[in-house]
Amino acid sequence: MLLFISRDITERVQRREELRALSLEDALTKVNNRRGFFHLAEQQLKVANRTGNTMLLFFLDVDGMKWINDNLGHKEGDLALIEAANVLREAFRESDIIGRVGGDEFAVLAIEASSEEADDIVARLQQRLDSRNAQSGRHYVLSLSVGITAYDPGAALPLDELMARADALMYEHKRAKQGAS
Repeated sequence: MLLFISRDITERVQRREELRALSLEDALTKVNNRRGFFHLAEQQLKVANRTGNTMLLFFLDVDGMKWINDNLGHKEGDLALIEAANVLREAFRESDIIGRVGGDEFAVLAIEASSEEADDIVARLQQRLDSRNAQSGRHYVLSLSVGITAYDPGAALPLDELMARADALMYEHKRAKQGAS
């Protein structure tokens, strides 16, 4: 006697996939969360080590988030983070990896990008910010402080070290902006 038992596991597979996506995606901004960003970026570093392609790591901080949250409320702060993520999506290529890696901090790994392209990318980012600021009815100007470091496959620095370097450069940029105002 043969007995066959059949179950449709489609729902279970879909739920598992949804949970996996939730574990890698920032619920607010819909970009990768820290875990998702590091997972994808580590994979790309391995590819770059094999292919010899250079990349750029951008570390970005939304300026004035404390003021926005304290004076306009956390709902407006959330909207600022969503807006920042949208600006990053517009300024970078679809193949680049964008992640929210801290409260008001984002990282972007620009795949197959060289140091020579950094100024063009920053100009594109600033243009997107300017465009959105001109159209908004906000009580603040959305701005980002940016630190950039290049990934050289010959040096093969670990992602943590690249992040630390880009983070330090971002804080230098933030201090320079504060000193200029």
